[in-house]
Amino acid sequence: MKSLTRFLLKALGCLPLPLLHALGAALGTLLWWLPNNLKAVTLRHLERCLPELDAARRRQLARESLVQSMQAVLEAPAIWFGPERRLQGWIAAPDAARELLEVSRQGAIILCPHIGSWELAGMLCAAQGGIASLYKPQKGVMDELILEGRSRLGATLVPTSAAGVKALLQQLKSGGKIGVLPDHDPPPGSGGFAPLFGIPAHTTVLVSKLAGRIGLPVWFCYAERLPGGRGFRFHLRQAPEGVAQDGEAGLSALNRGIEDVIRHLPGQYWWSYKRYRRRPPGGENLYAGL
Repeated sequence: MKSLTRFLLKALGCLPLPLLHALGAALGTLLWWLPNNLKAVTLRHLERCLPELDAARRRQLARESLVQSMQAVLEAPAIWFGPERRLQGWIAAPDAARELLEVSRQGAIILCPHIGSWELAGMLCAAQGGIASLYKPQKGVMDELILEGRSRLGATLVPTSAAGVKALLQQLKSGGKIGVLPDHDPPPGSGGFAPLFGIPAHTTVLVSKLAGRIGLPVWFCYAERLPGGRGFRFHLRQAPEGVAQDGEAGLSALNRGIEDVIRHLPGQYWWSYKRYRRRPPGGENLYAGL
């Protein structure tokens, strides 16, 4: 089963990027026109998170987000198993590479939110001196394949466990980079609530704890997907001051940084993910009726 799945992923990954993005656009458009939970969650998030936009603009962003999400799904095999020469071309971004090397000269915490091509952002970080990234083990045959794909340019994947966190700490102490997905809903006991677009969101405490303990810079890195399969543009921006603080202050600063990134490219964010599924005591269920 693993060999067959790997063959199919590699075959898909060898397709030209414009074709992969065209197929993703078709699937995303289909999701837009058919009733489904991904569309409903996306619209609910945009209604609550970006109320300053009119309904027409929010619907436009919802459709774009569904398209972009499907493009991210279909381009992942190309990033993991496609021709390495082509992958190196996609991450050939001298300015971004130079800035990344500069900010991580003595170690850094790199945050790659679920926006644009987050898999490719991780590859850029791996190619510039390596990176150790947290990884949530998957079920079945895909676990080994995802690990193989994400490790291809030198990244080290560590599990979301006490041992994994210890490995990240050691990486930072040795002057290396670590990568964290900052916009997921962490497991119970590893997060706290802080506002994200004005709504309490269960937010990982790992970034603030590591930043406060080691005193290293925290930066966002993300890859904007260009239209028509023309490639990608990389962005780096420093996290807001205060991320290293304890408690809600640090979590709030982290979420302000995530908001800034999302507002930069709102149509490329993964709005269909149930970011607010875990609620504080007495908190509103944002997904009621969906």
